[in-house]
This record gives sequence, C-alpha cells and structure tokens, in this order.
Amino acid sequence: MFLVLVSPAGQYSIWPAVLQVPAGWQVVHGVASKQSCADYVDALRADVPMAA
Repeated sequence: MFLVLVSPAGQYSIWPAVLQVPAGWQVVHGVASKQSCADYVDALRADVPMAA
C-alpha cells in the first residue's frame, strides 16, 4: 500500500505506506494501491496548465 506525499516545495511523491513520512512532507492521499496513488497524481497534473 502507498501514500501520495507533497513536499513544502509542491513536489509530489508516491511513497510506501510502511515507511516513515519524511520531515516536512504531508500526506495528501492514501493509504491506497499504487495505481490509485498514480491516478491521483495524474488527476492533479491534468488540472495544472502548461507553461507557455
């Protein structure tokens, strides 16, 4: 099982739920399957406009 974490700089990471969350990172999704976490991150990317 996995988590989706976000760093203070706004970077996302899919993280194994059995590991301690690194200092400064926040859980934003999970505990869920790796696919569910990947889908969550993909949905976030779809909402962010591309830079011109």
